[in-house]
Amino acid sequence: PPPHPPHLTRRRSAPNDAAPDDEAQAPPVPAPAGLEVDGAHPPAPSRVHGRALPRGGEERYPPGAGPAAGTGDLCQVAFDDYGSDLFERITKTEEYYLTRKEIELLEAESASMACFLDEKSNPDPEVRRVIVELGAGSGRKTALLLDSVKAISPKHQVNYVPIDVSEAALEDNARKYNLAGKGFKVTPFVNTYQDCLDEVSRIPGRKTFLFLGSSLGNYNDEECVQLMKLVCDNMGPRDRLLVGVDTPHGAHKSAETIEAAYNDKEGITAEFTLNALRHVNKAAGLDFQPEKFRHIARYDESKESILTWVESLEDQEICLKEGNKPVLHMQKADRIFMEQSRKFSIRTMNNIGTQAGLMVTRSWATDDDCHMMVEYQKDLIKDATKISDWIFHSLVERGIRGEGLLIKPIHLRHPFIFYKGHISAFYSDKALPAEAEIPGFESTEGKGRVKELADIFERGLDPEIGSEEGKCHRHSPEQAEWPPVKEIEAFDKGTRSAFRSHVQKVSGWNRLALLALEHEHMHQETLMYMAANADELQRSPIRKLCMQTDEKNAPAHTRSMAPPTALSTHNSKGQVAEVTGAHDVVLGATEMVERETGFVWDNEFPHQLVNVDSFAASTLPVTNSEFLRFVLDGGYRNPSLWGEYADMIDGSSKIEEKADQPASWLMNPEKPGEFQVRTLLDGPQDMSVAGNWPAVVSLAEAQAYCLWLGNGARIMTEPEYHLIFHQETLQGNSTVYDEAKSKCNSNWKYAGVVPVGSMNDATKVYGISDLVGNGWEWTATPFEPFPGFKPMPEYSEYSADFFGGQHFVMKGGSPFTECQLQRLSFRNWFQARYRYVWGKFRVCWDQ
Repeated sequence: PPPHPPHLTRRRSAPNDAAPDDEAQAPPVPAPAGLEVDGAHPPAPSRVHGRALPRGGEERYPPGAGPAAGTGDLCQVAFDDYGSDLFERITKTEEYYLTRKEIELLEAESASMACFLDEKSNPDPEVRRVIVELGAGSGRKTALLLDSVKAISPKHQVNYVPIDVSEAALEDNARKYNLAGKGFKVTPFVNTYQDCLDEVSRIPGRKTFLFLGSSLGNYNDEECVQLMKLVCDNMGPRDRLLVGVDTPHGAHKSAETIEAAYNDKEGITAEFTLNALRHVNKAAGLDFQPEKFRHIARYDESKESILTWVESLEDQEICLKEGNKPVLHMQKADRIFMEQSRKFSIRTMNNIGTQAGLMVTRSWATDDDCHMMVEYQKDLIKDATKISDWIFHSLVERGIRGEGLLIKPIHLRHPFIFYKGHISAFYSDKALPAEAEIPGFESTEGKGRVKELADIFERGLDPEIGSEEGKCHRHSPEQAEWPPVKEIEAFDKGTRSAFRSHVQKVSGWNRLALLALEHEHMHQETLMYMAANADELQRSPIRKLCMQTDEKNAPAHTRSMAPPTALSTHNSKGQVAEVTGAHDVVLGATEMVERETGFVWDNEFPHQLVNVDSFAASTLPVTNSEFLRFVLDGGYRNPSLWGEYADMIDGSSKIEEKADQPASWLMNPEKPGEFQVRTLLDGPQDMSVAGNWPAVVSLAEAQAYCLWLGNGARIMTEPEYHLIFHQETLQGNSTVYDEAKSKCNSNWKYAGVVPVGSMNDATKVYGISDLVGNGWEWTATPFEPFPGFKPMPEYSEYSADFFGGQHFVMKGGSPFTECQLQRLSFRNWFQARYRYVWGKFRVCWDQ
């Protein structure tokens, strides 16, 4: 490829920095998602587009060129210094309406745009706000929105995060608009979007991502989706993306108006296009003669795009200057495609967003519909629905032949079918207004049936395992005959449709919407550990059935198991970390966390300070191979190790089966005396494969193991878990929890646990692995309310029914924990005797 051109600047369509009275030079912006970038510049073109369109003949484009391919190469070669000056002049021409219209829209609507949908024009002044701009220029248009955001956030510094490949442009941006003097914190990133959005995502605060200047018009559909998906993947549940676009022709905007913007009467646009040939000459050593070409820009109504070419005015040879070697023969009227500038309708923007995992929540347009701003938020409902559908249809109905949804793998829980109705009933009862209509149930009779279904599926059960009578909180009764599956599916489909419409058009991601969504995520985990304990799945591994017939909808990684690693043992050199204590740590969620996340469960609030002493902890969870030693040494036959839970192993419990091994283990039918470990998709696995996976056990089993191990071994407490991250923060690693969350085995990366320490998620100071994923971390802390606890009015029994010492706190997450639930303050809980949840443990000691 030829060398990089000496100076590249931003894309062609109405850049953010271009303004009628703005004299600053346009700075560079990154290339679209998926385009490799070397250093500060996008790569120079590896070819010049060849003979493309004989006038009057069939349209033909070389591979990678043409409107379907996106920009052509103009965006990479047009902007030398002279090209930048030309573009500034273009934005000030009478015909070029794009910049003026975007400024007009921002001046009229920036106050409305500054607020999130769920704020209802009544923003919370306590929320920290972050504005992330992709391809930031000199910022005149951005300044209009920033001023409006600052006006609604007087108590906190607004953090403006511009991303650009030009450091000089970013410095000029902040200086020219005196952002620091206005009380803004400016956190610039000089890099491509791909290389810095992950780090940007960890900046605290509620984020608005900006992509202004109609720059999306230079991207084809695939590039648009790639760019928006890149942003979506780095957005929090309540963040948003604002995209400014030029609209296609319509009632108030003729095709002639659009075309004139790219064919100004002064000829500046034509000179801009032809200058690209001069720049190609410098970059690639060619001898294009611009005076032998003319600029052509036409509006294609079918493609809703301006297409730009240069057309040869005579027969000519294009040669390499060195050696005068011909590289391209052009006949008169042959054309080279240069770029497209697309125009977008709201329908097109909605389709692109849908493919990227986003949904349109609002849009604004100028009075004449010339320019539009579109707001996107994450389509979390679509993601949750996809996973639930995969669980119910692919995993359960296809994997468990015959009764499927009616199977009850764990006798302490309802059958699968209950949860399908329960998730829908919860959306209907908690997240939708009483007057909301459920599609398919709009009639008077249908509305009555919705109420009946909501009662049938209102609440699950969790009996106290150790009690004689199996005492249980209030719950939906077992049904002799459950409603028909088709009716439940219609109820589920209608409820989700109503919920999505309500979030998209009315509520945004407000407190009730997030409550209902997190509820579904938690029950997806319930379904996954139920499925793992279904013997039918172990007898008939269904990996091929689930992953191939429904590959597009399968949420799990294509590999269900990570490769085994060398076996480990406790107390070997380097596997115990000394965690320094005598510090106050924060338990629970602060007011700021609650405001910015939009929702925390009542048991996370209010936060409290707890002083924690030093302790020692194993850097790795206990593995199956280590727990096997306990089993083979008679651990399940020694009541002295089990204390109050001794009835678990002597068979005297009236509501649970006698335990003689972890519930996640099976005896190998072909090798008596040898154990295997359950998996979801691949059937039982020998210890040679599963030996280094974390042992999935109950807290009672974990505590028995620690007593057997001796030397003061014990389980970590909830405050000690927080102390680890507190100490990391004191050492300057304030983002260590978020970094571990992004790397660990959670959020459906794998369809089960993986070898301990294999995810590169160790804390930086102590080197403790698998704290945040690969199984919920058991603690020895009883699940009790924090001082000042108040039950949430929307779901008062959620936590309160489970206080009292039977349940214990779990931290972190499992392979199937959605990232939304993985906040440091989140408290999961289960009974100490409950053997089925994805729970792991590590050994700790008093220091």
